[in-house]
Amino acid sequence: MTQLDKLEGFDESVAALMQQWNAPAVGVAVVVDGEPVLTRGYGFREYAKRLPFDTSTRFPIASNTKLFVALAAGMLVEEGKLTFDGSLCDVLPELRFHNDILTRSVTLRDLLAHRTGITRHDMMTFGAAATPKDVFNRLHLMKPSAGLRETFIYNNVMYYAAAHVIERLSGMSWTDFVRERMLEPADMRDTSFRFAALLEEPNLAVGYTERRDSRELRKLDTKRTDDPPWPSGSMVSTLDDMSRWLTLLIDDGKAGERQVLPKSALHETMVPAIPLPNAATQLYGWWESLNGTYGLGRQTEVYRGHLVAFHGGDLRGFHSRVSVLPRERIGVSVFVIGDHCAMLRDVVHYQLCERLLGLDITPWNERFIELAASARQAMSQAASTRYADRIDNTTPSHPLEHYAGDYAHDAYGTISIVLEDGRLRLTFRDQNLPLAHYHYERFDAEADDPEDDARWRINFQSTHEGDIDRFVTKIVENEVVFVRKEFAHASAMLQRFAGAFQTATGIRVEVLERDDGTLWLRAPGQRDERFVAARDHVFRIASAPGSTFEFIESDGQIVSLDQMTGAGRFVLRKM
Repeated sequence: MTQLDKLEGFDESVAALMQQWNAPAVGVAVVVDGEPVLTRGYGFREYAKRLPFDTSTRFPIASNTKLFVALAAGMLVEEGKLTFDGSLCDVLPELRFHNDILTRSVTLRDLLAHRTGITRHDMMTFGAAATPKDVFNRLHLMKPSAGLRETFIYNNVMYYAAAHVIERLSGMSWTDFVRERMLEPADMRDTSFRFAALLEEPNLAVGYTERRDSRELRKLDTKRTDDPPWPSGSMVSTLDDMSRWLTLLIDDGKAGERQVLPKSALHETMVPAIPLPNAATQLYGWWESLNGTYGLGRQTEVYRGHLVAFHGGDLRGFHSRVSVLPRERIGVSVFVIGDHCAMLRDVVHYQLCERLLGLDITPWNERFIELAASARQAMSQAASTRYADRIDNTTPSHPLEHYAGDYAHDAYGTISIVLEDGRLRLTFRDQNLPLAHYHYERFDAEADDPEDDARWRINFQSTHEGDIDRFVTKIVENEVVFVRKEFAHASAMLQRFAGAFQTATGIRVEVLERDDGTLWLRAPGQRDERFVAARDHVFRIASAPGSTFEFIESDGQIVSLDQMTGAGRFVLRKM
């Protein structure tokens, strides 16, 4: 029986599956023994316009980018520029993690296998125009939640760090390295690095998904962004190019007679670096897939007695899976458009593998259809209780203008809270959202799209004196504190604050403006203290954390500097 005979009836099966899942498009690429046996698109790359999905349609492969980065790093290992298991700080002395143990111990394998013990910090990069170097320089800001190599914690940011290693040791950007050393030799000329740069391309996949409470498909907005390519998942490819990629992986890194990828590096990507739980067995009693491990940029599992090396890719509206069965020399790539039908990617993948292996078809479709229906019902029920914890009849403790200001976090940057037309708004990168009072000191910002369940929950906090000076919010998996930036006085105002003041006991102090535009307090026998502006005319100093200093103005003149402490107000008259 030929490989094509094994796939007899597959087209009809895909058509039925797409109807069941209401899927806009599915694409498959199948390679056996280094030869493509099926490369085909089904459905529409742009559903509303009924534009067909074909083998040259550009599709974001998301986290399947990671294997390209891992293999690029592996090429440098092959060249002797670093090792997978030596301390990275020996090669890059500027490396700095949150603690000395991580700094001294983290290896390239740790970065690529998600075993640093550091949780996800994706908002360090999304919409932030962050380069690999930018992220590398901020690794020390990410506090680990587990010990090094203790557990698997998926972390996109570590692939930025790996990309910086590639750039430092090769003298090339990671994208140029991958293009020149991998894509061009493999003739993958339609594979690129930024979906946003392709929005005018005539054959680009367009994201769709179902509406929350109906089967109607809605188009997902694709925002233009100037973000540099993400080494964690920004690459875009086609079914034709993925056939070439699968062939390269199956043929031990060779494209024709040319050795493009080092065989040793390919081997390392499949070496188990950290175990993964048998979740499907534990949760549902499904035994087909067992003993998963993560290697470098891909994971392995034993599927019904056959070793499979694979990775998934998920971006809003787009889902992919790229797999190789190394012993059987089979490669399978599946693309799916639609968040609501993301699991169809795995249904099609397993069916292709089982057909090619001559196995009975496992009822993955029935299993996943049931899971998807349960998940949808749970989401609907959750949405109906979204405001159930709200405490009625509470009001903010401050006038709204007291909440306005710029709030900063070292890793994530600045979030601005502004007051416009009597309402607060949150602005962060490309987001500009209205903030509504929820209860007590909490304000919520809903997503622009009413179909999107995402929201910011902002809980404001006060200083010892009762001034709003920070807020707590959750970003990805982390509770994060944004601290109010110093209030910005005009330079002319700072000049007016400068001068000599006298206490009630006759002690003379001075307020000085330095050349850098900062204001300082000088008192006899004390070191100079920098004034940090809390709000208009009001300052704090580090040595008196429970006090504020306010410049009092009358008839356009500064008449006193008043210090408010726990004991009361002390007036320092202007001299």
